[in-house]
Amino acid sequence: MVALNSRDSIKKYILFALAFACSLFIPSLIYSLQRDPIFSDAIHTPYSYPPMVKYSYKWPDISSFTNGVPVIANATQEMDIYKEIDQRYCKQDRCRFLLPIAITEQESKAQLHFRQLAFLAGKIDRTIVLPNVYNSHLGSCLPHPFSFYYDLKWLDDNKKYFNYITMEDFKAWLLERHYAGVIPSGQEIYMQGSRKSRLLKNIKNCFSDSFDFSGRPTVSYQLQDHQKQRHINITDIMVNLFSDRARQHEYLDGTIQSLPGAAKNFKVHTGSPPVDVINLFYDRRYKFINDHDAQAPLPYSQRWVEAANHISNQLKPYMAIHWRMERLEPVSNLLPCAKDLIDKVHQLTLDNNEQKYPNVFLLTDYPHLINATGARPESNSFRVNELKNEHHQAIEYLYQHLNISLTSVDNNKIPYNELPTENWHILPIDASSDDSLLPADRSILGIVDKLVAMNAQWFFAGRPGVCAKSSSFTGRISNSRTQAFKHGDENIKMPVKTFDMKKTLED
Repeated sequence: MVALNSRDSIKKYILFALAFACSLFIPSLIYSLQRDPIFSDAIHTPYSYPPMVKYSYKWPDISSFTNGVPVIANATQEMDIYKEIDQRYCKQDRCRFLLPIAITEQESKAQLHFRQLAFLAGKIDRTIVLPNVYNSHLGSCLPHPFSFYYDLKWLDDNKKYFNYITMEDFKAWLLERHYAGVIPSGQEIYMQGSRKSRLLKNIKNCFSDSFDFSGRPTVSYQLQDHQKQRHINITDIMVNLFSDRARQHEYLDGTIQSLPGAAKNFKVHTGSPPVDVINLFYDRRYKFINDHDAQAPLPYSQRWVEAANHISNQLKPYMAIHWRMERLEPVSNLLPCAKDLIDKVHQLTLDNNEQKYPNVFLLTDYPHLINATGARPESNSFRVNELKNEHHQAIEYLYQHLNISLTSVDNNKIPYNELPTENWHILPIDASSDDSLLPADRSILGIVDKLVAMNAQWFFAGRPGVCAKSSSFTGRISNSRTQAFKHGDENIKMPVKTFDMKKTLED
């Protein structure tokens, strides 16, 4: 009986020893297999695109793209060179950038997209490159630096979410890499809605000769673009598409067949080099990042804040009116809307015992100076052939009943003697850059106008779909004024009031 118990004990000890040995050996085996490219794909789930994403690609017509065959260099030698350079610019051994080549839509919406992309860059461990600006757009190939429009305070306040680099420093990094003979790798990515973007189609990449695109096709992602994404986590999808796994999945090496007309043979490269710079072409409408801090608008450059404050001090007390007429249908609404606006303004002045014709600052896409000799329309979007008699009638009605002031670029080309002498005043704005080689930017008027409207004591806007087109520009002004009013800003007498169709007896 004692011998039987002894044998049982020995078996238990042997089983325990085997279990203990396995607990040490199996993890080591799995780790070894993961390091071996032959077995790695068998252990890891292969990358696949989210089911709602439409993916397409093409081989870029770029001089640094050698028919899909990557240029192989001495990896150890490369690393020693670029580590020193990248540490200076990125505080890490290898820089990883997200470069917005183009962001569609005009300034108010474009900066929303930029803020989203900055937060995305942080989530995928990349540094956002500050795009240039011009003509109310953001993009890396435009002439003016980011700071021409914006103050950098928002960027610095959100450094816990992402890192950024100025275009000037980014170009300096690029130059050093080229001078050292270590060309950064790159890939072009088009991020679009359900349909391919017509706006991005003709935009050229001015950095096309700056990166090694070898083995990296230009890819296009199409993903539904709705304001309310109820059934999908679009943040996770965007992070997935811009992830390193997606970059590795899309990296192809191969050879070209020697026979004339033969197709290329490509295979996925199991040890793909990293993509140093994602060259992004972006055309979407709605946000995909819900972080609270990503929703705060970018503050404008102190230069334009001071210009707006100077105008506000000249006009005070005053009311601001924003009226976006472009593409409003039917245009027959315009004159009745103008009459309702005047009635509301006059009622407001009676209630507040102000002067009979108070100062009015008008913001509109109507091209006021269209009939002046040598003058260009102040609006970038309202074409001359879109103007109807109803547009002119509505604006003329405002001229007759209000003491209007509006901004214009100070270029000494406006024939003031041809313009109305009463109830109509032009406030010139210097929209030139400190760099005399760069063009003046007429869209600065939109920034100054927005800031002046935020400072006004009263603010009117047309009812969307009836008197005016819905506008993120109006929304930015209204939100700023409403928040200031809620926080006790005594300068704001009325955050926003909407004018509508004037009711007639026939109604």
